[in-house]
Amino acid sequence: MVQFKINSIFLFVILLWGTGLVKSQVIRGHVFMSDENGVKTPLPGANIYFSGSKGGTTTNPDGEFSLKKEANTYLIASFIGYIPDSILISDNEPEDIEFILSEGVQLSEALVSANQLGTNISRITPLKTELINKAGLMKMACCNLSESFENSATVTVGFTDAISGAKQVQLLGLSGIYSQMLDENIPTLRGLSSTFGWSYVPGTWLESIQISKGASSVVNGYESVVGQINLEFKKPNNTETFFVNLFMDDANRYEGNITGAAQVGKYLWSGLMLHGSIESKEHDGNDDGFLDMPKSKMINLYNRWFYLNPEKRIESRTGIKLLYEKREGGQLSDFSDRFQTNIENKHFSIYNKTGFYVGSKEGQSIGIINSFTRHELDSEFGMKDFKGTQNTFYSNILFTSFINNTSHQYTTGISFTYDQYEKAYQDRLSYNNIPYTQLNRDEIVPGAFVQYTYSYLEKFVFILGMRTDYNSKYGWLFTPRTNIKYNITDDIILRGSAGRGYRSPNVIADNIGLMASSRRFELDGIREIDIEQAWNYGGNITFYIPIWSDRKLTLSMDYFHTRFQNQAVVDIERDRNRVFFYNLQGSSYANVWQTDMSFTLLRGLDLFAAFRYNRTWMTLTQNDLHYKVEKPLTSRYRGLLNLSYATNFKKWVFDVTAQINGPSRLPSLSGYDTPADESPWFPVYFAQITKNTKRFDIYLGIENIFNYKQDDPIIDHQNPFGPDFDSSMIWGPLMGRKIYAGIRLRIGKF
Repeated sequence: MVQFKINSIFLFVILLWGTGLVKSQVIRGHVFMSDENGVKTPLPGANIYFSGSKGGTTTNPDGEFSLKKEANTYLIASFIGYIPDSILISDNEPEDIEFILSEGVQLSEALVSANQLGTNISRITPLKTELINKAGLMKMACCNLSESFENSATVTVGFTDAISGAKQVQLLGLSGIYSQMLDENIPTLRGLSSTFGWSYVPGTWLESIQISKGASSVVNGYESVVGQINLEFKKPNNTETFFVNLFMDDANRYEGNITGAAQVGKYLWSGLMLHGSIESKEHDGNDDGFLDMPKSKMINLYNRWFYLNPEKRIESRTGIKLLYEKREGGQLSDFSDRFQTNIENKHFSIYNKTGFYVGSKEGQSIGIINSFTRHELDSEFGMKDFKGTQNTFYSNILFTSFINNTSHQYTTGISFTYDQYEKAYQDRLSYNNIPYTQLNRDEIVPGAFVQYTYSYLEKFVFILGMRTDYNSKYGWLFTPRTNIKYNITDDIILRGSAGRGYRSPNVIADNIGLMASSRRFELDGIREIDIEQAWNYGGNITFYIPIWSDRKLTLSMDYFHTRFQNQAVVDIERDRNRVFFYNLQGSSYANVWQTDMSFTLLRGLDLFAAFRYNRTWMTLTQNDLHYKVEKPLTSRYRGLLNLSYATNFKKWVFDVTAQINGPSRLPSLSGYDTPADESPWFPVYFAQITKNTKRFDIYLGIENIFNYKQDDPIIDHQNPFGPDFDSSMIWGPLMGRKIYAGIRLRIGKF
């Protein structure tokens, strides 16, 4: 089977290299789609063509086709949203051919198929794309998105502070706020929802995670600065009828996930995903009087609807999400007049994606995306309060067609985004005394874009995109981006990208960890902050090296450079008791080098190794004096080694992961001129054993096997209401060794 990547709205066909001898015979056949029960249904409008041929045909309303026969080449059947299939046609091949197509996994404008390795690099995408598939997500507990990257050197996850439990992600040496988060190519986790949102996506809801580095497509907007992280969720028409996952650990964290799906009409499927978690035990492993993790409870619901009418050639997806979360942390309950954190999040979102073919030209389609999100955040950190409400409406209309043939594709369209923020901040500490202050903001952003793609067989892909947006607060924004992929040989692939990205800052929400300190926020600077903008350039070369038998070693090397034209600087080094916000004056950039290697050592034994080195610099300013410093709390390197062994039929699976995390510069607490200290490098180890059956799995694992923790993560913890209290200087693990166990139950076809 020849596998491709297909966007749910667009048709994107890549022809295979082949030769054939033309015969005068006619070949006939049928194309079917298969539902979750294995029932075959004729598929009208499917594309039928021979590899290397510019001609072809489509199936009639009964899924039938006929085509002039070409021997010794591949006959291909494809349809939007489905994995194409191919059959090698020989001289003696029967003239009646049958194709059965199944739904594929989406990524941007291409389709990625998972292989046995849990983490792999796409051969097809023009961008360097790392895919974490179902196997990768099950290598560890992966209770939520923030815990799904322990086997990735590309993404680093750490805590923002030692009290709230909020996590931050780093990609290409920069905070995760500079990566565009997508829910099946719809922007998500933006603004206030990004603060704690990495914990809102249960790992068992996901089919895969795609991490794309560098300048991405202009189709999804201008907000991607260093890359995209796209989440693919379970599809209601292609998943288990009923699935249960139960989890617990030795810190008394309990979690349950239930997903279900059913066909409710001839062309309609529905899926429901539920999540509930609770952590009620107080634990203080470092004896500083503060909870290592806040007590928490969360309920999360996601209802999906999928409509596919092959006769009318229409596909539509609709989703509704509801979430409620509450966190309580701070000092232990036996302290009088204690420092407390109370954080409450409420989230609602609804979206629809609809795509359909138009006109007589094959592959010509229109896609319409609409979504609405409301997020409410109410947080209290001791004597500081930050409250906010965000309402966001997003719309995108796209038209895709071809020029002459499928080698020249273009996508053009218009978009609209409306963000309404109502935010307020208050600091009741007597020596700060900042009254209740409104920090409201509205942004209306209409935009237009065009993207041209040239592809030559599988060897060469060139993408050039441009979008223009008008932001009601920041004015005109121009976003050029380009990507190129060239297959030097079948086993050597070269990629390059360049482009600009923008981002509207929400400096308090983006730096929520600073709330867990006694620092005074100088709010005057917030109102002067301009939109952030940066250029990103990079390249990658990937080798597929024959080792022995039919096995190949995958070796990938890449380099990316990000340079800011403007950045929202959050300065905590001018004065240890204050935080200053201002626009960048000087240079700010990040350089990242990374190497990945993966291969199958023996049958069932897979190895994945990676190493990343990065240096990130920024300029701090005071009284027209500029100080170039290394970005604090950013690890300089990360090494990773994962070994996975599975017995026959994956009845038993064993995973071991080792990480080495490099040192980072610690913020200076005595002014710019004082040399800053560095954190130590440290290792972290993980292991998991899984027993699989057809319907039932049991897993047992250990995180942070050797119990490594950051010593004294809270400065002046004895005096939490004093001026020097600070819990935001986090560079290492806060929790020690964790032992966990869980079960998975599957019912129905999968």
